[in-house]
Amino acid sequence: MEIIILPQIEYNNFAKTRDTIQIYAQLISAIKGKLVPHQKNWEEFSLKVYAKGFTTTSIPIQTDNGIEALELNINLIEHKLKIFFKNNRDEIALEQTSIAEFTKKLVAILSSYEISKLWNLFRQVYFLFLKLRGSTLKEKSNINFWPHHFDLALLVFSGKLIDGQDETNWDYSREQMNFGLSSGDAGIPQPYFYVTAYPFDKTLLKIELPEFAEWHTEGWNGLVVKLNQLANQEEIFTALFSLFTELLNKNFNLIVSTK
Repeated sequence: MEIIILPQIEYNNFAKTRDTIQIYAQLISAIKGKLVPHQKNWEEFSLKVYAKGFTTTSIPIQTDNGIEALELNINLIEHKLKIFFKNNRDEIALEQTSIAEFTKKLVAILSSYEISKLWNLFRQVYFLFLKLRGSTLKEKSNINFWPHHFDLALLVFSGKLIDGQDETNWDYSREQMNFGLSSGDAGIPQPYFYVTAYPFDKTLLKIELPEFAEWHTEGWNGLVVKLNQLANQEEIFTALFSLFTELLNKNFNLIVSTK
């Protein structure tokens, strides 16, 4: 049996250190929470434990050159806040004259990265799926980037098995919908959102779509929203989220009603 020895800690002996670290953690949590949409259990504000302390994990940030990752790590071994962004590797000592001084240095570093263009098109693609993922209690995948198709995608499962399929074969036995963003391909030579379903009920094709969306039936069945159709759409991601949610609900209801 594995023996675990927990350290004996007296709060009164390290209260000042503990309270200071808590404020630092609250600060980077607030930064993360501002950049990530609401998740179940308020996880957009949560930090993760890593080998040397606590981390925000990667936060996608839009820049002029595309999406970059920002990560803030409270390194309790080296007593530093580690900041990673693009090719930058910055740090701030945790021992500061005041919390205000610490905050001032952090804000100065983040400002030097020019992290200010929030909620624009490409970064919101990730956040749109993150919002969709957090809006349903159904089982879902992570938001994955797939190199073989060069697309970003999220799977949502209905929780029901497909008739006639071996339930031990996970990939083919679970009802699911796939929400993604493709960078373009031979069939559609421009970036586009897509929504597919497995199994696909062709009754879905009768659903009336907004003017920026269309049904695709050549080679595969699904919804397509080309990015060049979104240029002049106001609050487009609100519209996309509503459309994706409607398709998710209607498709799973169709699957249930046709059995």
